[in-house]
Amino acid sequence: MLYHTFHDQHKSITKHLFENIQDTFTIEFWAKPVPEVKEERYAVIPVSGVNGEGGGSFLAGVGISLGANGITVYEHEAVLTEALAFTFPSPLNDLTHIALVYHDKTPFLYINGQFVKKGNVSTFKTVVPSGVFKGSGTRDFNGKLDEIRIWSKAKTQSEILEHMNRKPAQNEPGLFGCWKWSEGGKKMVQAADGTIKGPAVKKTNLKILFTFFVPSGGVETLNRQRLYALHQFGVKCDFLYLQEGTGLQNKVNTSIFITNYEDEIKEIIFRENYDAIVVGSDLLLLKTIREFGYQGLLIYEVQGLGNNKEYVDEFLEIHAYSIVNECSDAILYPQTPHLQQAFEKYFPAKKKFCFHNCFNTKEFHYQTLPKQNNPIIGWVGRLEENKNWRDFLSIGAKLIQKNDSIQLWMFEDSTLAEEEERSAFAERINELNLKEHLTVYANQPHQKMAEYFSIIGDSGGFLCSTSKVEGFGYAVLEAMVCRCPVLTTDSDGVRSFITHNVTGKFFELGDIHQAVQEGKELIANGVLREEIRRNALKHIEDHFAPEKYAERFLNMIHELKHVI
Repeated sequence: MLYHTFHDQHKSITKHLFENIQDTFTIEFWAKPVPEVKEERYAVIPVSGVNGEGGGSFLAGVGISLGANGITVYEHEAVLTEALAFTFPSPLNDLTHIALVYHDKTPFLYINGQFVKKGNVSTFKTVVPSGVFKGSGTRDFNGKLDEIRIWSKAKTQSEILEHMNRKPAQNEPGLFGCWKWSEGGKKMVQAADGTIKGPAVKKTNLKILFTFFVPSGGVETLNRQRLYALHQFGVKCDFLYLQEGTGLQNKVNTSIFITNYEDEIKEIIFRENYDAIVVGSDLLLLKTIREFGYQGLLIYEVQGLGNNKEYVDEFLEIHAYSIVNECSDAILYPQTPHLQQAFEKYFPAKKKFCFHNCFNTKEFHYQTLPKQNNPIIGWVGRLEENKNWRDFLSIGAKLIQKNDSIQLWMFEDSTLAEEEERSAFAERINELNLKEHLTVYANQPHQKMAEYFSIIGDSGGFLCSTSKVEGFGYAVLEAMVCRCPVLTTDSDGVRSFITHNVTGKFFELGDIHQAVQEGKELIANGVLREEIRRNALKHIEDHFAPEKYAERFLNMIHELKHVI
């Protein structure tokens, strides 16, 4: 890990203010004030905005002073304008971890990973972290100061707890810089100023074909997301679906082929001369493409399998084993525990790649819309067994008994439901007397869902996911991105997103009473609700970035080209 060089006096700092990190950031460090010094002294000096590179009073430098009896946060704009953001009285007798998190100009203070204080939104136009540590003169910090880290993001409580006792990786997402003591505390050691980046992904001229049965649901969303991610690095992505689906209304700038005729598929593959083909779930198509004589990389991808985890074992052992081993060069799947375990068990010698899917939060994000007066509980899926619509209706009915103002919004693909299932759905609505409380939205364009999720989140409601098994769970991720809290079954794939009471809430599959109790708390507990909304958004931004997916995908292709 590279570090910044830093001496006691501020004259050795290359920048007084980190002006590119505005309004949302984190300053954290370990400190132990000298016990006999009761008054607070600067660990981070609140540098005046006029000392920035551009000068002018539009910036306010954020600083922190510490003493044995408390912590104070300052914001310093013009030369003589030093505003007290807030003070928190707390004995600091031992080495203590301090984290100051700014989120949209609102400060949050954590001590040893525990949230202790929220300040008011800054009155200054722009706040930025100061780059002068330990101070100078009469107010310089007296005591031990170590491991100063500045992040270009608002760290969540779970991230603070995760990182505070370990050395960050060189390419840690959002890490701007680290400063630490060395050699008896005489100086700090330092790395290059600015964001520490991971290895660059080189531009490429690859052509990749992704196939799936139908353009709908999570795989269609994934395909659009990775088109965006890979296009940034020069990859040409095309899609082949065996039949039409509602996802075709989500326009993308690439070639989309719709056919299940073998001769047409063969003609497309050899005409376009793809470097690699990623076949989604379809064993027959995987075998057929290899039998065409296709010589490029052939990757078998699984995003989800069946209605229960036992089916995965049966499918892989009986149906997939020989075809995948004989016809594919590698297997690709998300970081879903039951998929990871199953593929390790049945394909120990096969080349396997396992990494998170991606999501572009720049295009699909929270929107400020007129607020609904009553809480809305949403659900997204198909009317089929695995999505478990029956439990959602039961949960909704129980919550409505407690609060008659609650509304239920269900989003479905009406082209995929069996007639028998649709009839059962209508009957159950009548049995539970939900007609006045339920609105069903069919076949909504993907971009429109950002509006719906934002409305649900702002209404005081939440998304309820009742799935039995999910390979990834894009609907859950999308709700979190739009600041819509999520209550979900532990359907395995959503473990990548949800930490209970931190980024969302879990309930046991089939336990309607537990789901109702968790749902009631999510509506009633405003503090927990807002913390979950904030943590969830940051978690997705940090862990599912398109650039990360592109790097891992291209590394996979590079490795296979050198092995196969």
